[in-house]
Amino acid sequence: MTIAISISSTIGGSGKTTVAYMFAQLLSTNYKVLALDLCGQCNFTEMLLHDNTVNETVCDAFETGDVASHIVPITKNLYVLPGDMWVNAIPTHLYIQGFKTTQIVVVLRDLLNCAKNDYDFVVVDCPSICADELFNVSLSVTDFAIMTYSSNKPQLIKSWLNKIKYVQDEFNPELRVGGILRTRFNDIEALHIFYNQEVCRLYPDYCWNSVFPNSPLFANIDSHFIQKSQVATAFKPILDEMILRLLKTRNGIALW
Repeated sequence: MTIAISISSTIGGSGKTTVAYMFAQLLSTNYKVLALDLCGQCNFTEMLLHDNTVNETVCDAFETGDVASHIVPITKNLYVLPGDMWVNAIPTHLYIQGFKTTQIVVVLRDLLNCAKNDYDFVVVDCPSICADELFNVSLSVTDFAIMTYSSNKPQLIKSWLNKIKYVQDEFNPELRVGGILRTRFNDIEALHIFYNQEVCRLYPDYCWNSVFPNSPLFANIDSHFIQKSQVATAFKPILDEMILRLLKTRNGIALW
């Protein structure tokens, strides 16, 4: 059975794409993984493919209605549906054709779901929460939604949780909250200390025990050696906690 994990945030610079990249790379050690890039910045695709150019992307997959043929193999176990800077225009294109908001999400959701079954894991790098329809699409194909949270207003977490609830009700009843992964925090800046404590106080059940480190290790990641490097060692507590939380959720101990 395929398990789809999405990484999203309410603000840029939280390490969202780096976390998605680490999950995809490390899970592919033992599982067949599809990396799905729905973010218009395409950083996920760039990290996975490096300088390799692709002729066809997620936009072409949506326009032709054929996702599987646009997936690019990276290694034996790791594949990517490449991102496209124009992906945010796809909902507008469908609006022009006469589709309503809910229909747009359903159509794109169903296309992506058709391509998921050949993989053990799907890792989704979500678009901005401001890209409403596309953000809903990313959650509608997700089983386990993770939010990366760096030093910022905790009120933004409520917006994210409301979005989760909306997608559960309208498009994907199987969607579960995977929790809040704190990122880019340090123990020196007073503002970081405050927000770190505040988010744990407000959302104790959602906050992960592990924290994504603000470390130069993750600045330049060598994908050829990632699974045997210090980077993998530093990220291991996060990967382990993700698996534990996923198992608890799937065994009926829901986090929502």
